[in-house]
Order: sequence, then C-alpha cells, then structure tokens
Amino acid sequence: MEEKINILYAEDNTTAAMIYTEILEEAGYTVTLAKEGNKAWQLYETGAWDLLLLDMDLPGKDGHELIRLVREKGDQVPIVILSSVNHNHALYEGADDYLVKGCSVDDVKARLDKAIARTKRLNTEKEQGLFRVSPDTTFNKNNRLLTISGKREELKSMESNILWLFCLRINEVIPTVEMCETLWGVYTTDKEKALTRYVCLLNKKLKADKSIAIQNEFARGYKLVNGL
Repeated sequence: MEEKINILYAEDNTTAAMIYTEILEEAGYTVTLAKEGNKAWQLYETGAWDLLLLDMDLPGKDGHELIRLVREKGDQVPIVILSSVNHNHALYEGADDYLVKGCSVDDVKARLDKAIARTKRLNTEKEQGLFRVSPDTTFNKNNRLLTISGKREELKSMESNILWLFCLRINEVIPTVEMCETLWGVYTTDKEKALTRYVCLLNKKLKADKSIAIQNEFARGYKLVNGL
C-alpha cells in the first residue's frame, strides 16, 4: 500500500481490537484505536481519517450515534461496520458497508479498499460537478444535465439547484427550512410551497429510475434515497 491510509477503529472488545488492529497494520494501514464511543468521537473531531471502522455495541456513544453524528456534519468519510452480528440496517443510517467478525483477512482488506476507493471517486466527481445518483443516473451541476439510462434532460435552474442539494447529502434528511434558506435566502410558507412543487416535478423526472426517489419525511424535510 503506497499511500498512508488512516483508519479510526472503535472497538471495546480487547481481543477483537488486538486481532483486527494487527491485521490492518500488517496490510499497511495506520490504525488508531478507540475503546469507547465518546473517545472515538473526540478522535474523529480532532483528526483526519480515510475510513472509520466501527463496532456497533460501544460504551458511551454507540455505533449508531457515531454514524449519525458524522453524517449530520455532512462528512462523507467511508464508514464500515465490523461487528459480531449482522448490522446491515446500518447501511440505511449512513454506513458504507458492514463486515461480520470472523470473515477472512482478504475480505476485510478488499471491502475497506473498496469503500475508500468509492468515496474518493465520488469526491472527485463532486469537484467536477458530476454526481452519480445511482448506477443508471448521473447529474452534472455545471450544465444542469440529468442523465437516466443514457437519456439526457436539461433541468431548469431551480430544479438543478435542488437536485444539487440532494446530491451533496444523498440518503440524508435535509430540513425544509434549511433548503428554503439555502435556495432563496429566507424561509416563508410560500417558499415551502414552491419547494414542494419543485420536488414533485423532480420526482416525476427521476421516476424512470426505480432505484431512486425523493421522500417527504413528515415534519422533518426531504431525502433523496438511492440504491448505491
């Protein structure tokens, strides 16, 4: 491994922590261990990390809370769950992948490398204004082009701005007030009604891709969900 990859590993089980830290370091990763959730969060806030590797049942802040805190900050650092039981539901909370303890060393390395590579690719695309919304759908902010299964459509300016907000925070709820203030500089009931209309129009344009949709989270805001 040529470049230095910094992993923050949160695990309270001493034996598991020792085993997987050794595995990761032998694979060339640089590992910092936190044995409880509060310490993991403190380290996260003060460090620069290429990946978070989390056990879910941590003392203090558990894995679920750590995922939520990271994603609420808008950070897209890859998060991989490593636990003794299947926590695939954590994927819907913002984790990128999960591994069950006892899997092979090769599987651990492959899944971590994949999560890191995917995040780097997405960040590069964002810098270029290009977002991969799903395997079949891309959105280019620079020219407002929405492409679904090879079919292109130029969005109107406000549609483009709204979709851009969703693309920056895919699978996260964006509060209605925050969206209105970002788009128009102010929140009013009229702006909220306008936002609702634009979201409906966008959903109609996205419906050709069954794997994505904008959901209305009652009394909270909107969320663009996808199958990536």
